Formats: sequence, C-alpha cells, structure tokens
Amino acid sequence: MGDYHKLGKVMNNCPSGTYFGHEAFYSYGKMELVRGLNEDIIVTPTKGLLDVVYACTLCGSCSVNCKDHSGLGYRAEDTVKIMEDLRAYLVEIGWGPLPAHTRYGESVRLNHNPYHEPPQNRTAWANGSGYPRKAKTIYFVGCTASYRQQAIARATVKILEKLGMEFGLLGEEEWCCGSPLLRTGQRKLAEEMARHNVDVLRDAGAERVITSCAGCYKTLKLDYPNMFGIKPDFEILTTAELLNSLLQEGKIRFSNPLPLHVTYHDPCHSGRHVSIYLSELEKEKVFEPPRNVLKALPQLKFTEMPRNRELSWCCGAGGGVKSAYPEWAIWTATERLKEAQETGAQAIVSTCPFCRRNLSDAVEASQLPLKVYDLTELVAQAL
Repeated sequence: MGDYHKLGKVMNNCPSGTYFGHEAFYSYGKMELVRGLNEDIIVTPTKGLLDVVYACTLCGSCSVNCKDHSGLGYRAEDTVKIMEDLRAYLVEIGWGPLPAHTRYGESVRLNHNPYHEPPQNRTAWANGSGYPRKAKTIYFVGCTASYRQQAIARATVKILEKLGMEFGLLGEEEWCCGSPLLRTGQRKLAEEMARHNVDVLRDAGAERVITSCAGCYKTLKLDYPNMFGIKPDFEILTTAELLNSLLQEGKIRFSNPLPLHVTYHDPCHSGRHVSIYLSELEKEKVFEPPRNVLKALPQLKFTEMPRNRELSWCCGAGGGVKSAYPEWAIWTATERLKEAQETGAQAIVSTCPFCRRNLSDAVEASQLPLKVYDLTELVAQAL
C-alpha cells in the first residue's frame, strides 16, 4: 500500500476521494475494483461496489494530478474512459445503472431529454420567435439550456442576432446529445440519440454547429466518432471558441461597461477532457478562448482561482452525480465557491449550463455572496 498512499497524497483534487475519505474512491482504488471484476474476484453487485463506481463525477482530475501510474497497469489519461467502459459493462450485465440514472434514461427514451419535459417545449424559451430549421450555422442548444438554464439560450441567441449571424435551431428535432447516458453506461440509447442528431444536422445543411454546453461539445466532437464511429462532417464549436475567433477578427465591439470582478471556472467536459490528449502547445486552444473574451469585456476585472485550467476543481454535477448523490454534488460545488470567494471576486463565470446550475444551487444552499453567470450572459450584456 506504500505506492497507493503516495498517490493518494498527490490526488488532493479528487472530489470523490476527498468527500468519502476512503482509498477505494480514488482512481487507483477504482482501478483495483476493475481488476477484481476482470479476475472474477468480485461477483456480487453490492451497494458499496456501486457507490465506488458511480460516486465519481468523471472529472478526469486524476488524469493530470496523478500522472505517475507506473506499476499500476494503466495510463493516467485512460481513467475516465475506463470508468465509462466499466459503467457500460455493469449496465450490460444488469448491475447498473443506479435508479436515478434509469429514470432519466427513460425520460430520454420517451421525451428526448432527461428532465421529463415535453419535447415540444424544447424551444419554449424563445417565446414563439421563429428561427429557421435549415442553416449553415446551427445552434445546438442542449437539454439543460433548453429546459433548466434558459437564460443561457436566450443570451446566446441575442449575441448571434446582434452580430448579424444567420443561424438555425433544430427545435423538437434536437434530441439529447447522449452525454448523461454515456456517463452512466447507457450506451445503446446514447447511440440512438447520436445517429438521430447527426442525421438531422446533416439534413439541416449544417456546416458549423455551435453549442453552449460543455457536455454536448465533448459528446458531439469526441464521443460520437470515438464510441460510435459517427464522424460529423461539420465543424463543432463552443460559444467561447466562436466569440474568441470573432474577437480576433475584430468583428465584436463591446459598448456597455461591466464593472464587475469575476473569476472563471473551467468545465471538465470542454476543458480537461479535451486537453489531456493535446500537446502542451495545443492546450491554450482549449483554455484561453473564454479567458480572452472575459478580458475583452469593458471594465470587467478578472482574477484566476489557484486551481485553474487542467487543475480545476470539478463543479460536482457530472457523471450522474447530481441526480444520484445530490448532497455530495452541492458540497463539491460549495468547495469551488469558497475558492472563488477567496479571490475577492463578486461572481463566478463558466461556459457550461450544468456547471451554472450546480454552482447556483450551491450558492442558494450555502448562502455565499456570489453571483453565477454563463459567459454568454455577460457578453450579451456588454454588446
């Protein structure tokens, strides 16, 4: 256990291990669990085993905070993939997913969103405004911005309109990207979502797909081709990437001052999950766009938290944790809010509807005097 203890000291950025306080919840403990399943040492789906498997946000912090896995039989960057494969295997043999995951999986099957909302209400946030379904640029809104964080959808559309960009919405034809299904092992249904979405995007004539959701971004860009062999023949951009490129081209002019002190929270899906496979020189393409946009906003003061970019502390919402372990999800987000507060910032900004949702819930639960914004909300105010 000497090597494991050494690794445990390094992995102080693991929400699971930190919260539950047991070596089994760190990545090396989880890898031992995988070994036990492979070698038929573990043959019964106990609650403890399922907690170790599913009480993990799949943030990938272990992939950058504990790079020396010599002797443990796996590469650091494999940890998220291994855990997702493990969950898919447990679903296949009937041990998983957890009941909360089964419930939202059924909603995706019936309603094409995990929130048990009517599919026809997907664009209710647009207040009846008619947007074309076919366009070269499609805004893929995502379930959370469509149903739970609608301010992000409205802000994104406001920005696109103010910049004079022609774009379309898929409306009811936009289905869940499949991210919540993939993170909990429900791959068969996720593949149905993937094939439908790519088909309707192609039918819409999309050459560029913009998404304000980090989970949608990773799923469309990486998971569709890597898991299902579906290679989208259109460009996929986060709103931060789009805004940054327009800034560099001199196509954005801000007119309204924002006298606000903010810090920035990196979403795991569009940050660490993408950057871990890139060279050091390429990583700035992932982490700098939202920061460049923030720094361009007039009168806005920006301060980094100590843990940023690849080393960021997870918001606590991912991997099916918010639905299955809500108290732990709020604890994890509150730890991030405390770190944000220590910078002196008045607000924490992110580029993920799910991060915004969980951080906002944690503000309400903790009563910490912080505002939570998506980057698009600030940009829309400043235009």
